[in-house]
Amino acid sequence: MRAMGYTKKTAPKKPFPIPMPAMVLLGVAVVAGILLSGVYTMTKDTIEEQKALANAASYKEVLPTAETFAFDDTAKGAIEALEGGVYGTGFGKAYINDALVGMDASGNVTGYVISATTAEGFDGDITISLGINADGTLSGLAFTELNETAGMGMRADEPEFKGQFSGIPAQQLSLNKAGDSTADNEIDSISGASVTSGAVINAVNAAIDFYATYFQ
Repeated sequence: MRAMGYTKKTAPKKPFPIPMPAMVLLGVAVVAGILLSGVYTMTKDTIEEQKALANAASYKEVLPTAETFAFDDTAKGAIEALEGGVYGTGFGKAYINDALVGMDASGNVTGYVISATTAEGFDGDITISLGINADGTLSGLAFTELNETAGMGMRADEPEFKGQFSGIPAQQLSLNKAGDSTADNEIDSISGASVTSGAVINAVNAAIDFYATYFQ
């Protein structure tokens, strides 16, 4: 007679227990993620609105003769065609954001405002608004994004440096690191902040080139 075989049954494996602290941390992370997402959604519109107001204020600052600002279809189309890419080949990592036409109360063109960003600041992006009068002279420079080193690159926002970008022809500018410039197309560098100074010059030159191409 053949002996009957016996198969030993193996007890099912118990699932690996997840420690309670890990479950708590996971729950906290999920809740925090949901809350942060909600906060971002609620504040996004506010942030964009504040940014738009800051931009509008800078446009008026650099072109005070204008009562209203409007987009030019050709210039706007040119900016859109860049698809966020670098503008030109001689301005480093410079980008054109906006180009507006400034008009007085009677609808006469008083000048133009070009917004440009350079990614070559010492501490990150620098975004400028450059005003250009209808007669082809620079009317002013303002910053809508500037996060450079305090006491050095941040001095770009002081009148001693910004004031150089007013009353001179809208032509390509060069940086004078030695100082005491006398030529209209030379801008004195900020002492100890040549990187910031050079980045601003690139952004300004990109804006001037865009103006010369589409408005002049």
